[in-house]
Amino acid sequence: MRQWQAVAVLALSACGSVQPGFTVRDVTVTVRTDAAFTRSQDFPARVESTVEAALAYWGGSWADLAGSAIVFEGAAHVACPGNGPSIGCYDGDIRVTTQDAGRTVSCVEATVLVHEVGHAVIGDAAHDDPRWMDFVALQGALDGRTGYDASGPTSCDPVANVWRHPPRG
Repeated sequence: MRQWQAVAVLALSACGSVQPGFTVRDVTVTVRTDAAFTRSQDFPARVESTVEAALAYWGGSWADLAGSAIVFEGAAHVACPGNGPSIGCYDGDIRVTTQDAGRTVSCVEATVLVHEVGHAVIGDAAHDDPRWMDFVALQGALDGRTGYDASGPTSCDPVANVWRHPPRG
């Protein structure tokens, strides 16, 4: 192993466990967290089905994400250029934390992945599009899935990821 590779592995391991990555369609998925749901056998399929539901909601396709990466981070926040610490970020790649208010979430659907896919598809940093206001239909498509914690299967509560604000005018 080259010296820079060893340093990178050590640096990443300081942020939580780094698991082997995988590819969904033409999107690289990297896992830098100890969250139990990322170790479940159905995790790759759940990432794919969650992104698929998000793309349908936002009117996008896998082509909108082709060549990008989705990174699941175990830290409370992810770096987001121009926004400071965030729970999710899209800057050509998608990064989401697997925590919510300091607690590790139980499923991919409880991260802000759907929200960040929205930014990948429509941009809209100001959250002006009315679709940010109500994710009820999308949340319904993700309900009823199993979550995972250290002791095994548990409930999975999808996050609505709404950005309610008065219309700009």
